Amino acid sequence: MVLPGKLNSRLNQALILTGFIGFQVMDSLTTHLGLALQHAELNRVMAPLIATQGELVAYAVKGTAVAVLLAILMLMYRRKPRVWHAYQVAAWLSAAAVIANIGQLL
Repeated sequence: MVLPGKLNSRLNQALILTGFIGFQVMDSLTTHLGLALQHAELNRVMAPLIATQGELVAYAVKGTAVAVLLAILMLMYRRKPRVWHAYQVAAWLSAAAVIANIGQLL
């Protein structure tokens, strides 16, 4: 299966991967800043975890989820190249979360 040239190049795959990981890190940072300033957690999945188990446990769960997603990518990217589309969407969703966090901080 051949992807369009846009998503098939190594450079674009590296940009997608860097964007995904970078926005995950920025999401964690902006979440930490928001919680330190007594703002509410916007993520409805993580909010109860943070309230009951604490921020550190929530980051451990998020880190594990990101690691599992990256492992899936590394296992599937040659057999199913369309997996890059999913990671591109995930990077954009992570960017939206960062924008929402920054909006809340302002």
